[in-house]
Amino acid sequence: MDDQILKFYGRKEIQKEILEAAKNREIAVKYSDKGYGKRPDVILYENDVYELAKQGATSFHISEERWKDALQLKSGMTRRELDNLRDGFDVVIDIDTNFLEYSKICADIIVKAIQFYNINSFGVKFSGRSGFHIAIPYEALPDNINGKETKLLFPECSRIIVDYIKAFVKNKLIEEILKISTIEEISKV
Repeated sequence: MDDQILKFYGRKEIQKEILEAAKNREIAVKYSDKGYGKRPDVILYENDVYELAKQGATSFHISEERWKDALQLKSGMTRRELDNLRDGFDVVIDIDTNFLEYSKICADIIVKAIQFYNINSFGVKFSGRSGFHIAIPYEALPDNINGKETKLLFPECSRIIVDYIKAFVKNKLIEEILKISTIEEISKV
């Protein structure tokens, strides 16, 4: 058991933030190189975080979907069953490259694109290696899209939004990356 991990997850402010982020969501607990814990799992109390860390948890992965009761999730559920259980979802943009500088540029451009559409409620999180996660909360989405409840449009809605953002930022991303790397340098990686 890593003392640094226990010290980190033992901090009340960390436990509080994880608990807040985990509200109405499924949690996947990662146990270092031993894989993930049982499914479904939830965090109900701040101290759950520390107790899981004492059992070897090294990270907590929180679903983008929000559930009425995440503990009712099970493998093989139909789309209709999932739709009935889902309360909403956040749109998560996962920037994943082998080059931190490219990720920083991409994240900055995507943030500016989101703000261009007057969405100012979103989060940016360093993924821990060389990427970023940008999350647009469900509350920033309209209640209905084309006459259908937005919460019923997962995962299609997220894919459409992410594809749109990718197309929207593509030329600016190329322009900015070419300021720090030549095409030859990029092609060698």
